[in-house]
Amino acid sequence: MRRRDVVTFFIAMLIVVVTWVVGIPKFASPDETGHVFKTYGTAHGQLLGVPAPGFPNNLREFDGPDSLGPPNLQCFNGQPDEPAACATEVSPQLISSAARYPPWYYGLVGAPVAVAGQSESVFAYRLVSAALCVALLTLAMCLAKRAVRADVAALQLVALTPMALFLMASVNPNAIEIAGFVALWACLARVITDAELPRRILILASLLSAAVVLMRPIAIVWMAGMVLIVVVASSAQRRRELLSRRLLLCSIGPTAVALVGSWAWALYARIEVKDERLTNSLDLGGALRQSVENWPRYWRQMIGVLGWLDTPLPSFVYALWIAALVVVILLHLRNASPRGVIALVLLIAAWLALPLVINGFTNSRAGLTYQGRYSLPIFAGLVFLPMWNDRSADRWRRIPQRWLVGVAVALVVVAEVGAFWQMLRRFSVGAHGKILLTGRLPWSPSVTPMLLIAINAVAMVTVAWLALCPWGQVETATGERHRQGSEHGAY
Repeated sequence: MRRRDVVTFFIAMLIVVVTWVVGIPKFASPDETGHVFKTYGTAHGQLLGVPAPGFPNNLREFDGPDSLGPPNLQCFNGQPDEPAACATEVSPQLISSAARYPPWYYGLVGAPVAVAGQSESVFAYRLVSAALCVALLTLAMCLAKRAVRADVAALQLVALTPMALFLMASVNPNAIEIAGFVALWACLARVITDAELPRRILILASLLSAAVVLMRPIAIVWMAGMVLIVVVASSAQRRRELLSRRLLLCSIGPTAVALVGSWAWALYARIEVKDERLTNSLDLGGALRQSVENWPRYWRQMIGVLGWLDTPLPSFVYALWIAALVVVILLHLRNASPRGVIALVLLIAAWLALPLVINGFTNSRAGLTYQGRYSLPIFAGLVFLPMWNDRSADRWRRIPQRWLVGVAVALVVVAEVGAFWQMLRRFSVGAHGKILLTGRLPWSPSVTPMLLIAINAVAMVTVAWLALCPWGQVETATGERHRQGSEHGAY
């Protein structure tokens, strides 16, 4: 694999995410105020902050510069037709709802910014977080390009919904969790399909799993679903290999240590999943029924409802993304074995069950807390299912696979640019304002909106092209392994 391919993909993907970074107003993504203040505090030795007088116990205050304080976001949050220009008054209080969260993500993002002397810059925090996410996405693509089914590696782009990119352009540990799961799914695709069990990749997967659990302890719930799906997808021989005592220890050891570390932090920080302001009168049965009724809402949120869940995307964006997912499922079913079909059913079942599990647990403590973006780590697994299949078992041969993969990627490119345009429109002139963002605008990012859209489109096309093209030549040994892969690891 040529280093040039890897570097070019990383740069192009980073440009895509950075256009979102530039286009999102300060603190205009969910809970970014709390995450930025926690990041600043962690980088400056304030792990928990101090109690904030007059605020609930889960909100704590950090000591920092007044310029980092939040503007009056309520003037446009929840009001999609109101541009972001109204947010001019800045509060000097750095009060965070994330103060008790584990410090690892915040230290990882905040330390480089503090060393660079840019601690008052939200853009700097966003840039570091975005670079970490893009590095994980690039790792995932590198792994997929060396897999048995490298011919469908480009389908990874379908996992990068507008909501995923919106989060990766913000300061939010949910972003690195999503990127980490994309890399984890890519690792497991190799673990399932390589002719010889790739122990180094298995160790990499276990370390990634541990890192994600440290940063987002709730990720262990999604990880349990992922492990179940992978066990079903693996051949009997590969399962026996994975369940050997030594490999099992290597696989679960780091994550177990991370869970202990997360538990120790929870005791130290006195984390409580409770907020009396958000509790409701629903019993468990009512909470579960409401969660089922919310499935369509969670689905839309997973693709993208931007801002503070107040900005739906144009209908064509949802339609194009759903069409791309249909193509992915068709590609999977055209050569899936019965185990492959069961894996698909389990993945869908996990997606449907997650809101019930989380809302059932939090209902009596903090109300219905589930949001569609929490499904993205599991959703990412869907685009890897075609990579786990035996290519020789193709059905519907009249439809060329290359054409189907290209269609899915093209749909994603058009939908991403459309979503990005709508995001800029919402903050610049309101969600129903003029479409061409030219002339004097109530709010404008630091780069002219139409130029920013053009940069985003070119970078996204470049990412798609690179994802579709082969990445250099692989050595003979690898080629031999690819030819033998379906005999040992695939469905």
